Amino acid sequence: MIGKLVINMLKSYNLEVLVFDPFLPDEKAAALGVKKVGLETLFKECQVVSNHLANNEQTKGMLDGRLFETMLTNATFINTGRGAQVVEADLIKVLKARPDLTALLDVTLPEPPESDSEFYTLPNCILTPHIAGSSGNEVRRMGEYMKEEYEKLIQNRPCRYEVTLEMLKTMA
Repeated sequence: MIGKLVINMLKSYNLEVLVFDPFLPDEKAAALGVKKVGLETLFKECQVVSNHLANNEQTKGMLDGRLFETMLTNATFINTGRGAQVVEADLIKVLKARPDLTALLDVTLPEPPESDSEFYTLPNCILTPHIAGSSGNEVRRMGEYMKEEYEKLIQNRPCRYEVTLEMLKTMA
């Protein structure tokens, strides 16, 4: 869901977008204009890797040092998925060894990082507070969306933002 939004926002930049998504059918990938690749290829070939993996047992610790070590020179890793997906000790080790890499972390485990986390002192790591949906008018807007969805639900009308149990298996 979030990944598709990112893909659509990138279209105007005329980029080749590589995706790792075992749940994305080939025909949908073609319709989105992206190229499906394995996780290793994604890290080796992309200048920017943005994590939107589903948050489940299979993705815990999926992003580890062997992947970060293969990133291109001056590449950037963005994590807006979940902290549990990243082996943070591995990421810290690679960031220390490769000052050319940058990590932009909106999520960590725990969140926020422990006070002694090296993420705070690494010059090539930027932490953001993971509050995008909680600032400005976002809270009010989300409340309005939920009110509208509830009204549709009790009137037995289709919901605009329905999330099914099946969808949760593949959502970030």
